[in-house]
Amino acid sequence: MNIWNVVSLMGGLAMFIFGMNLMSDGLKLVAGSYLKKILEKLTQNRIIAMMVGAGLTALIQSSNAMCVMVVGFVNAGMMELERSVGILMGAKIGTTITGQLIAFNISQIAPVIAFVGVAITMFFKKPKVKNVGQIIASLGILFIGLGEMSKAMGPLAGQDWFQNILKQFSNPILGVLVGIIFTVIIQSASASVGVLQMMAVSGVMGFHQAFFIMLGMNIGASVAPALASLSGRKDAKRVALIVILFESIGMLLFMVASSIFPALLDWIASTSPDNPSRQIANANTIFNLVTVIVLLPCSNYLVRMAQWIIRGKDKKEAAELHFIDESGYQSGTVLIGQIDQEVGRMCGLVRNNLESSTKAYFAEKVLSNEAFDENESTVDFLNKEITATLIRTSEMGLSAKEAMHVGNLYHIVTDLERIGDHAENMLGYANQLKENKKKFSGKALKELKALCDSVYRIYDLACDYFVEPDKELYTVIYDLEADIDDMVEKMRNSNIKRLAKMKCEANQGLFYSEILVDLERVADHCLNIAQAAKKYAMR
Repeated sequence: MNIWNVVSLMGGLAMFIFGMNLMSDGLKLVAGSYLKKILEKLTQNRIIAMMVGAGLTALIQSSNAMCVMVVGFVNAGMMELERSVGILMGAKIGTTITGQLIAFNISQIAPVIAFVGVAITMFFKKPKVKNVGQIIASLGILFIGLGEMSKAMGPLAGQDWFQNILKQFSNPILGVLVGIIFTVIIQSASASVGVLQMMAVSGVMGFHQAFFIMLGMNIGASVAPALASLSGRKDAKRVALIVILFESIGMLLFMVASSIFPALLDWIASTSPDNPSRQIANANTIFNLVTVIVLLPCSNYLVRMAQWIIRGKDKKEAAELHFIDESGYQSGTVLIGQIDQEVGRMCGLVRNNLESSTKAYFAEKVLSNEAFDENESTVDFLNKEITATLIRTSEMGLSAKEAMHVGNLYHIVTDLERIGDHAENMLGYANQLKENKKKFSGKALKELKALCDSVYRIYDLACDYFVEPDKELYTVIYDLEADIDDMVEKMRNSNIKRLAKMKCEANQGLFYSEILVDLERVADHCLNIAQAAKKYAMR
């Protein structure tokens, strides 16, 4: 073992991890836009949820990514804690597909696979075809890295000092700890198990030693969702805890079983006696499959245990992000879902202020001035923070449809903030009228109430359309905005006549005219919101 072996080992490991990450990114680009819909609709039954989790994780080749995505969905309130357990368990089965793929050891033809993938990305312009090329190229890079690692580790098998170190791993507890530490560093259970497989192929490590390290690697994989949940809601932290509980209980189960029945490890090794890499891949699959079979019926108890350990309810400040957290930055699909939830929260705050500012003219107290100011401050905060998040989101790998949605969200957030500003203007006029002990005439108030009701309606419809675009609903919004323009024009004419006949004072007429401008602009912004959502829906 010389310095060049070390360099070759490091280079092979770098290529392997890079290939895995690149493949995962490519697969998420191909399937990412569908993940949210699948997870939302097919997770009612825990067995189906487990199958969905296994299938999606096998598709995107990363249990870490899937678990972090689930943390993000739960943090955004898009998925209930109870529904997440089946997906989390399925993800642990799905991630073992990577090890089974590695066990085929196609390193000799890996350069050809990489060349084909790169050629596709260079000569095809369609994004979907380029993504497929990226997946193929990354698969080739992955196996080239594995081949380099296998060659570099070969000389270690004959080194006495290295064998003395490996003898220490015969202690199951030490083996588990090494597996945990190694996976925490690499941040991928699939990559860690892949390295373990190459060590077995090179003759560096025996199956019994590798088995306990593999158990630790599965626990180490739970660190990523745990870190992603730190800044999230309590349910997001509970999701991460469930992953840790699942892996830890499974590890204890196999540690006890292997000590009581020593022949268990020999039986697992016998599933592929001539292929050390396949032995470890099979052991990883069996471990996760058996753990799921044992714990899936007890999933409700895992939820209760997580709720018992992490107690209480979330206490969030108003001027604080409630749904966006670090888990979202692992996946564009998750982050966009979290942003949508924050925008929905912004819609509610603006709606409260809009209603409060207009009903002040009818002596109706919806919010105190302090509550109104707090809402307005929160809206300004959300506008700033969501915009900053959108900038970061646009730098992530997004599908064409997701990229368009992100672009449209810039406009939607801006329109909501502007509506909040118009509400603030209208409340200011109402307070001035009250200070001057003035009010509008009965007819003017009657017309104003009709206009306000129409503005409430178009605002609510625009927010509904943002959540679930519908062709007929857009037509209603478009027509209603035109009706509001007509109403405003007639009310302006009526106001001018009242001023001409001296039926109201100049200041009252001026305030009335300004209110009409604000309400008309609110309707315009509502139509803008619907138009932005329409562009996304038509893709």
